[in-house]
Amino acid sequence: MQISALIIGFILLGAALAFVSRPFWEKHKKGPKDCTTTDSGRRDSVLAALRDLDFDFKTGKVSGEDYQPLRAQLLAEAAQYIESEKNENEKLEALIQARRKTQQKINCEHCGAPVEADQKFCSKCGAVTKTESCPSCGKKIHAGDTFCSSCGTKIEVRLEATA
Repeated sequence: MQISALIIGFILLGAALAFVSRPFWEKHKKGPKDCTTTDSGRRDSVLAALRDLDFDFKTGKVSGEDYQPLRAQLLAEAAQYIESEKNENEKLEALIQARRKTQQKINCEHCGAPVEADQKFCSKCGAVTKTESCPSCGKKIHAGDTFCSSCGTKIEVRLEATA
């Protein structure tokens, strides 16, 4: 047998062993799993623990004196997570409502069709939409206005380049 064949065989064996053992080494490098899970994941685990505790109490694995304080603690934790989720949902809803207020639709001055605030032409009649909205209150202002008729905010005059 040739020496070069043995050397190539050992090189292939070493490469195969490195390839196969790589996931095991990466697993040890990462260490234990992160304990920073999301609030919804923690809430789900607390609710699962509460369900398991109730089941264990019904089957007799947990005594009544142990059951009451554990259940109270788990209920308090679950209530905290549910309350924080509710607050986050309320904040998100407030952001959505604020965004909707800033994107008020205006009507075309010629045909009365609704026109988005960022559209330059009416999609129904094709007329140029020259109306803008007040940066303070969002009400419609006309070209040439120096103050908002609704809130009195001074409107900055923008000079547009004509082509």
